[in-house]
Amino acid sequence: MWAGYAVAAGERVDLELQASTSYSGTPIRVPIHVWRAEEPGPAVFVTGAVHGDEINGTGTVRHILQEHPFDLVAGTLVLVPVVNIPAFEQLSRYSPDRRDLNRSFPGTRDGSLSSRIAHATFHNVVARCDYGIDLH
Repeated sequence: MWAGYAVAAGERVDLELQASTSYSGTPIRVPIHVWRAEEPGPAVFVTGAVHGDEINGTGTVRHILQEHPFDLVAGTLVLVPVVNIPAFEQLSRYSPDRRDLNRSFPGTRDGSLSSRIAHATFHNVVARCDYGIDLH
């Protein structure tokens, strides 16, 4: 299960992980893209924009999503182009709570905004994968 959805072997699914709620009560949804090969194998995540002003990783993940530059032969690939949605929308290094998301992992369910985003990302993506690449 990825973000509450079962992804079958050979399937590519675009999902949203509700990572938190903003101070105004608006859901903060992180887009995740899960590709599963037909064959079993390791799960690998690739993330971008943990800091909202570091957008090169976002472009790289977007390129993979749009161009499909390789065939996934085995395992699962989890692509997260923008982890820190609130900071990305403001082109800011820091989340609106003025915290560095990169320093907030693994986070807590009831902590600051950054801590809640870190908690959701850690438990729904990072901890479920065997390997990870953060394009920082």
